[in-house]
Amino acid sequence: MEQLNNDICYQALKTRDRRFDGRFYTAVLTTGIFCRPICPAVTPKRANVEFYPSAEAAIAHGFRPCLRCRPEAAPGSPASAGVHATVARAVRLIDQGVLETGSIADLADRLGVGDRHLRRIFKEHTGVTPQEHAKARRLLRARQLIVDSNLTMIEIADIAGFGSLRRFNDAMKQAYGQAPTAFRRGIKLKSSQARSDDRGDDDPFAPRNDDLILRLRARQPFDAEYLLAFFRARAIPGLEAVRDRIYARGFAMGDQVGLMICHFSPDQSGVDVILRGPAREAVLEIGARVRRLFDLDADVPSITAQFAEDMLLAPLIEKRPGLRVPGCWDRFELAMRAVLGQQVSVAAARTLAGRLVARFGAELPGDLVAGTGVTHLFPDAPQLVGQELISIGLTTRRALTLADVIELFADRASDQKSGETLIADLTGIKGIGPWTLNYFGLRGLGDPDAFPAADLGILKASAMGGGPDKAKALDALSESWRPWRAYAAQYLWSALEGEG
Repeated sequence: MEQLNNDICYQALKTRDRRFDGRFYTAVLTTGIFCRPICPAVTPKRANVEFYPSAEAAIAHGFRPCLRCRPEAAPGSPASAGVHATVARAVRLIDQGVLETGSIADLADRLGVGDRHLRRIFKEHTGVTPQEHAKARRLLRARQLIVDSNLTMIEIADIAGFGSLRRFNDAMKQAYGQAPTAFRRGIKLKSSQARSDDRGDDDPFAPRNDDLILRLRARQPFDAEYLLAFFRARAIPGLEAVRDRIYARGFAMGDQVGLMICHFSPDQSGVDVILRGPAREAVLEIGARVRRLFDLDADVPSITAQFAEDMLLAPLIEKRPGLRVPGCWDRFELAMRAVLGQQVSVAAARTLAGRLVARFGAELPGDLVAGTGVTHLFPDAPQLVGQELISIGLTTRRALTLADVIELFADRASDQKSGETLIADLTGIKGIGPWTLNYFGLRGLGDPDAFPAADLGILKASAMGGGPDKAKALDALSESWRPWRAYAAQYLWSALEGEG
C-alpha cells in the first residue's frame, strides 16, 4: 500500500479522494479545526495545514473536530486501530475502558511488555500517548453516539465513560464549542424509514419505539448485495435470518441476551443496527463487532490496486469493486463452523450447524424474537464441554475434532490469546489442516493475507479464469497478491455466483 506523505495527503485533500477517507486527517492552523479529506469545505492553503494519522492525534494536538465532515464517523484508520500487533491489542483494551480503572503499567502488564516500551510504540504507531488516545476516543465515541444513535444524553455519558452528565457536557463544550444537544439529528426518525419500503407496522424487523438504533457508515465503495448473499447462503437456522437488505441474529453479552437487526442502506452507505433486549447496553462493543462482521472499514481501492494488472483478478474486481471479506460475530462460533464445513457443501454445513444450535443453544425469549425466525443463541464453549456431538450427524472423527476445539475455547484464557497463538493451538488439533486454519484466519481473525488455496471453490474459480487448478500452483501464484490474499480469495469465490 502506498505510504502517505504530506504531498500525497494535500493532493488527496484537493481532489477529495474518498480512497483516503480515514487514512489521514487535515488540521487547519488558521481555524483550529481538523477534517476528513472528503470534507466539502473550501480547500485551505498548503501552508495552513498539518496532517495527522488519526483523529485522536489531531485532538491531542489541540484541534477541534469539524462539524460538517464529522471525523468521528470516518472509517477506522490504520493508525487509530494500530498496525503493530501489541498496539492493536492495546487500542482494543483502551476502547473497552481499561484505563478508566487502571494505569498504563496495568495495561502493559496485560500485554506482556514494559510500560515505557508500550508508550514508545503506541506513540510511534498512532501519533498519541495511550492517555491521549483514551481521552480523544471518549470524545469521538460520545459525538458518534449523539448523532448516530437514539440514546439519551445520560446513557451516552455513561457508555462513553464520562462518569457524570456534568463532566460529559463540560468536555463536549470544550472540545466542540457547543452543548451535546446541538448535535442531535433524530436518528430514530431516519432509521424508521425502513418502515416505508414495503414493510408494515407489524414487521418484526422494523424498529420499535424502545429499540436502540446505531448507524454505522462503510468506507466506499461497499458491496452490500454480495455480503447479504454470502450470509444468506450460510445463515444457521434458528440463529440467523437474512431478508431483503436485512441480516438478523441473536446474541449474548455476558449474562444478557439481545436481538440484532442490521438494515443495509439502499444507497450502500452503511448499516443501521437495531438492538433489542438488555444486551444492547454493550452498544460500543456491538458496533465494533458489526464493523468487523461486515468489514466496513476496508480500504478496498488501495487493496485492489495491487490486483489491477492481474489477469485472474482484474475482471472480478471490475464486476464488484466494493467486495468485502465477511467476518464473524464470535471466534469460537467461526471455529466450530469451519470444522463443520470441512469437505461438505455449504448447505450441508449449514444443516449441521442448525442442529447444533437447536440441540445445545439457549432459547431466546419469545417476546424478543417473535416473528423473526431467530430462536436460539449459538452455544458457547463451556456449554458444549462433554456433550455428545455425534447425535447431530457427525462422524466420530469430526466429533472428536470439535471436542478438542471446544476444550481450547472453554479455557477462559482463550479470550486473551492473540490470533497467532490461537492458530498455533488449532494446528495441534487432529483433524484441522491448512484449509481450516486459513478459513479461520480469513474470517475468524480478519487476517487480510489468509488464503485457503486448497478450497475447491477457489480452485474451480481459478481454473474458470484461466489460472491454476492445483493448490500448490495457486499458492505459488498468490505470492504476488500478498498481503491481501484474503480479498483475492473472496474475489475468486465471487466468480462462482450462479454456479450450481
